[in-house]
Amino acid sequence: MPIDMALPLYLTKEEFVYRNKPALSSCLRFEPSHRVDLIEPEDGRSSTRNTRKAKKRVTFADHKGLSLTKVKIFSEFDDPIDIPLNIQEMLNSALSLTAEEDKLVLDFSQPSSDYLCFRQSLERNYVCLEHCVLKEKVFAGTVKVKNLSFEKSVKLRVTFDSWKSHTDVDCVYVKDTYPSSYSDTFSFEVSLPDELQRHERVEFAICYEVDGREHWDSNQGTNYRIVWSSVKRSHQDACSRRTDSFDFGIHFDRFGSPTCSHGIFPDWPSYAGYENIGPYY
Repeated sequence: MPIDMALPLYLTKEEFVYRNKPALSSCLRFEPSHRVDLIEPEDGRSSTRNTRKAKKRVTFADHKGLSLTKVKIFSEFDDPIDIPLNIQEMLNSALSLTAEEDKLVLDFSQPSSDYLCFRQSLERNYVCLEHCVLKEKVFAGTVKVKNLSFEKSVKLRVTFDSWKSHTDVDCVYVKDTYPSSYSDTFSFEVSLPDELQRHERVEFAICYEVDGREHWDSNQGTNYRIVWSSVKRSHQDACSRRTDSFDFGIHFDRFGSPTCSHGIFPDWPSYAGYENIGPYY
């Protein structure tokens, strides 16, 4: 006996559009896509009614009339950012500390801090820088020369532009508190330029003229240098990175001789802090 039955019909979007619009040409054929229906069985595993997979389609935004890029403009805040007071003080102190640290400093240790090397240099070269200090607008110091003759002169040759030009400054004889027939002492004072650029430095060497001959002390060929503290700090950091792998566990006093440093002979005296005092004459 025939029975009338009503069943729901599910159409995809393509099928719906196709069935509601007439074909433009008889050569066009519509191939409906096959859907994969998943059924969750009681045991939790997935099974498929149709093994054929649906075709994947990629649609770009410009195909739908949309823009491929999106630009967002941020404007400045109308109201100032409320920074806590303690953070402001910390930032200000850090900025002021950085400004104070960037100053002219000596790029060499005090020669007389290691008396043994100082005496050997004086005996070998007949002239040696003894001490040097930096003041506000000048740098000053003392020089020891071996007493080879009564008639003698000492001058300091200094440059502020990497030896494009130089100036000779005469040193003045200083009467020692405890005179010695072995050596004499001379002092010097040189004015620093008002504007010295961060990439520039001061270099000088000492010339001792006696018996028609010249004897030089140029810090073993590298000259005595006065540089900005930021430049010296970056150079020291680079050197420390290169020597980190060669640390033998011995601490050397940078103000004393390696023969009397803390790591080998701790009972021998050190001259730390000597660079902060003035010439001893």
